[in-house]
Amino acid sequence: MDTARHSRETGRPPRSLVFLASTALVASTGAALWALPAAPPGWNAGPGMMPGATPGVTATPTRERTPASPVPETLVAARQTVASPAPPSAAPTADEPAAPYRGFLDASGEPRPELLRAGVRSFTIGHIVAGPGGCAPHWAGARPRGGGSVTARIERLRADGGEVWPTFGGPYGQELAVTCENPARLLSAYRHVVTALDPPGIDFEAGGSAGPAAVSRRAAAVARLQREARARGRPLRITFTFPASRHGLEPADQSMLRAAREEGVEIESVGLLVPVASGVSNLHDLAVAARAAHLQIAAALDVPPDRAWRRMGLAPVLSGAGDLGPGEAGRLAAYRARNGLGWLSLRGARPADDVLRILARPPVPGAGAALPEVTPGASPVRPW
Repeated sequence: MDTARHSRETGRPPRSLVFLASTALVASTGAALWALPAAPPGWNAGPGMMPGATPGVTATPTRERTPASPVPETLVAARQTVASPAPPSAAPTADEPAAPYRGFLDASGEPRPELLRAGVRSFTIGHIVAGPGGCAPHWAGARPRGGGSVTARIERLRADGGEVWPTFGGPYGQELAVTCENPARLLSAYRHVVTALDPPGIDFEAGGSAGPAAVSRRAAAVARLQREARARGRPLRITFTFPASRHGLEPADQSMLRAAREEGVEIESVGLLVPVASGVSNLHDLAVAARAAHLQIAAALDVPPDRAWRRMGLAPVLSGAGDLGPGEAGRLAAYRARNGLGWLSLRGARPADDVLRILARPPVPGAGAALPEVTPGASPVRPW
């Protein structure tokens, strides 16, 4: 990563002004993210960068995201930031995910102070997508109000005892493996993010529908990153997040998980994005989706079915704040405990603070002691 510079460069503000601005950023957990850090020394971005840009910190095509009608793409100038490495921490095993709840932060969205108030200490930040040229990583979305830097927010969350994972892919751009056909440059792009942000793990919200070539490139690069991390004594945890329905995962996503495992990627867990809306039997639909995906994930990760639950995360996608109330949150938390589900999360609309507090509580020891109910021809699942 870049080292601090002791001399003022042309076009940079006075050091006193920089210090005051940095202090303001670090003091606020609501500082929004919009630019990746500069490339570490020796990182070669190759062709595809915007003219005159620092490698990995190019002008980014971004789209303002609103539920109704997105604004046409506009270009914004990227801002250079430097990440400080977090002290190494012991990583949990694949069968022991780190936290019962994972908060999601949108790089171009509004602050989420209610997550910290609820006791959430594990976060994913998204989404990192392919920029111009296809091999440069960029945060998707328009520059948020007030600017800010990725490192300021990450370091603040770490100072509060949190862990922060970047998420690649998502609905607002293409994942790097899809557009970057050069395996060496793809590996460099992933390595750039890991080196600059120094996260405990990374998440991929990218399915197998892009085709076998992209799946193979991603798997080879991620397996290499994990080997490098182990050699440094700091394991890199990997998760994948997919949409799920009453039929579980799409066949292409199941194949992608198998391909990653066969390449040597150690997958900690698989998250399920399940849409819910008011007026629908929300918890029943979530349970059906989880049950359908359970055996699929067990087969893809080559683990026994009774160990697959703890390798799964469940992320209801809310259409409105009222889609999940405190009573339903309590039942969802109990479902997590009874089945040994790895973690919960929420996407979409913001729920009430008390809902987050319920979901963020650690599971009660011994809550999953009862035997599972088994339906012939289906994976075992305990009722709500």
